[in-house]
Parts: sequence; structure tokens; C-alpha cells
Amino acid sequence: MSDLAFRGRGGDVGGRAPAWLLRSAGAVIGLAIMQLAAALGVWTAVGVPSFTARLVLMLAGALLATSSRGAWLWLIAGFLSTVLMVVCYTPLVTPLVAPFVRRDNAAPPGTPGAGTPDAVVVLSGSVTSEGRVAGAALERLISGFQQARRLGIPVVALSVVGDDADPSVESSERDQRELAQLMAPDLELRFVRNVHSTRDEALAFAAIARTHGWRQVALVTSPLHSRRACGAVEHAGLAVRCIPAASREYALSRLDRPENRRPAFADVMYESAATLLYMMRGWTS
Repeated sequence: MSDLAFRGRGGDVGGRAPAWLLRSAGAVIGLAIMQLAAALGVWTAVGVPSFTARLVLMLAGALLATSSRGAWLWLIAGFLSTVLMVVCYTPLVTPLVAPFVRRDNAAPPGTPGAGTPDAVVVLSGSVTSEGRVAGAALERLISGFQQARRLGIPVVALSVVGDDADPSVESSERDQRELAQLMAPDLELRFVRNVHSTRDEALAFAAIARTHGWRQVALVTSPLHSRRACGAVEHAGLAVRCIPAASREYALSRLDRPENRRPAFADVMYESAATLLYMMRGWTS
């Protein structure tokens, strides 16, 4: 039995090693490929669940390890490792981030869009299975309340997730109300429900704006999500002042460190794919 993944190591071990050992090693390399790609944000960008990617690549690695194409496993792992090192230890990420971040200053008096927005709109994100706001969604919520206070806007509109997308996940509304009571009890809350994507949120917020007569809103979302999200809401017919939330998962202003560069690159990967999709479907301005 011959295989390029092991050939030439210790007296042609590939010719003597049992098939189960070769396949086990191939599965391990496949798992390593999966983890390297996950660190770069590949799976979130293409919309493949990590469990599915893990299973497929482990099976593929096990099958390829005993074939003449076994060396491809090493080549792919080496390529992804090199890309990860370049992302973490070079300034590559900094110029990639800027095109995705949109921050609108207040319009000068007398120009279209001038004046204080009628409401602050906060986009949602992930929640735990108990309906607790987590990760980027919590960053956005905190920043949304801060911006409402700073701009003197008494109304905050929030999107509710987890109510019917997955019956096992509780709605985020209770947690959002509790956090609002804790951080900004004086603000008036408005909710949009049954949203599962930025496109859904854009349509829902545009509809609630028409209902309440809002002409312009201050939209708060994650920094790298801001350009696509604000463009989607504007395309739905609602004027927007785009305000990126404070990033708490990593320091966006310190992209000179590996711990900040890698997650920023993963966000770039995701937003690149999502922006392309939105442009192809005509969902963004």
C-alpha cells in the first residue's frame, strides 16, 4: 500500500503502515484543515456549519490518505497555515477592514438628512438557547442605548430573534427588556419580530418607521456590518445615519496584534461574501 502523505518518512513507512493508521492520520489532518479554515472565517463566510465541515473533512482526509492524492492534505494544511500566519503577523488586515466600516457624521443644518434622527435602530445578533443576548448583539445593544442618550433620542427600536427560527431557542425580547430596564429605563422601546437576516430587519424597520412617521433613524450595528446593514435599510426606503457599535470582541483600533487581526479578517471574509450576495440580489444601495 503506497500513499503520498507518508511516503519517504522513516524507510517508506507509507508502504508498511496499516491502512487504519493511514486513514486515522488523514482524518486528523482533515480536522486540522477544518480548524485552520474556521480560524480564518471560511465556514461562516460560505454558510457551512462547523459540525458539517468537520465531518466532511475528516472523512475526506481518511479516504485521501491511502490514495496517490494524499499529499494534497499536507499542501492544503500548509497553505492555510501560511495564510493564517500572514493574517496574524503582517499588516494585511488593516486596509481590508476600512471599506466595510461606515460612520456617518451629522449633516450640516439645512441639508437633507440634517437634524436629530427620530429613533435609534439596533440590529440583533446571536442569542443563547435561553434567549440571552450574546456576542455582537450585546455590543450593539449597549452602544444603541449609549447613542440614544448621547443624541437625546427617546425611542429605541430593537429586533427580536429566536422566537420562531428555532423552537428550542427562547425569544430575546425578555432579555432585551431587562437590559433596557437596567441601562436605560427612561427610553421607549419598539420591537420588530420574526426576522432572521439583515434583509428581514431592513424591511421590518422600514415598515415600523412608516407606521410611526420616522423620517430618519440612527442605525447601530457592528463596525464591519455597518456598510451592508445601512445600505440594506436605505434600500428599503428609510434614511439612515450609520453609527458603528463599540467592538468588544476585539480591538478594531489595534490591528497591530494577532489577537485582533485574526477575528477582524474572519469578519472581512464573512462580510465580503454577504455583501456580494446582497448586491447580486439587489438588497443594498
